[in-house]
Amino acid sequence: MRVGALVRNFGGYPETGRSSKACIDFAVQVERLGFDSIWVTDHIVLPQSREALYPHNASGQFPYDWRHDIHDPLALLGALAQATTRAQIGTAVLVIPYRHPLTTAKTLATVDQLSGGRLILGAGVGWLRDEFDALGLSEEIFRRRGGVTEEYLAVMRQAWSANETFSHDGAFVRFGPVGARPQPTAPGRPPVWIGGKGDQALKRAVRIGDGYFAISSDAALLADEIARLRAFAEAAGRDPAELTVALIGALSVSDRPLGEDRAVLNGSAEQILEDLQGLARAGLDHLAAGVGRPEGLSYQASVEALELLAAEVLPHCGSLV
Repeated sequence: MRVGALVRNFGGYPETGRSSKACIDFAVQVERLGFDSIWVTDHIVLPQSREALYPHNASGQFPYDWRHDIHDPLALLGALAQATTRAQIGTAVLVIPYRHPLTTAKTLATVDQLSGGRLILGAGVGWLRDEFDALGLSEEIFRRRGGVTEEYLAVMRQAWSANETFSHDGAFVRFGPVGARPQPTAPGRPPVWIGGKGDQALKRAVRIGDGYFAISSDAALLADEIARLRAFAEAAGRDPAELTVALIGALSVSDRPLGEDRAVLNGSAEQILEDLQGLARAGLDHLAAGVGRPEGLSYQASVEALELLAAEVLPHCGSLV
């Protein structure tokens, strides 16, 4: 299993007074300590009030609001590509309908070149209707955002592979012929991992993805998702082994073991390792973890958590099956 850490581009590390630069500092620590990957997340604006419920927890409450810094993931990835040399970098996940696909393709190809081919595109359809509205996106774009995402990703892949100019005449975008250089470092780059919940996301990963990005799953839930993913792949005539299975989750490492009611990936290093073993048995290939300590998500607490994981958990991850 590979293990990566999310840079807190949502909220930043305000106590440092360094804002986006603290995100880069944190990424350097992630790579220094031997983690496999570094991830950023995506929103453009957050409304003062919202009607949409957050789909990835029981309360429906999103843990950020308009007062928080949300550093642009694509700009930050360009900086991370230069600040690091070994770890993969990626989005967990980028909301594809928010940006014109030619603009996104160009930016990501540039980042891929800057990183030497280390980029992974985690791609999602979005959920925050209020944000779609603020960005001037139509009711149809929100309602059909799954189809928008698939068409935009198809355009992006054209931009990344076309030897000549190309055109597109689709349901949601039309243009060209145009040239859209630069292109990524190698054919098929960057890999696209489709994020989301439910059968539509799983089927989309089978149709157009190089992997599936689960969100906030324990071992039992992930095993069920993977079983459905593999069934959909086999039904579509695709080898399930072609699909990387990744997970976005919150990880909090404590000095002492927690009780039986603890959340998955929360507890002592030994408990977290047990959770990772369970996730590996379920079929997980790659974890993108928001890392912290029980006392919070400050820069110092997050780096302390990285150090504990590097010392007591990472050495065992290569043998998890």
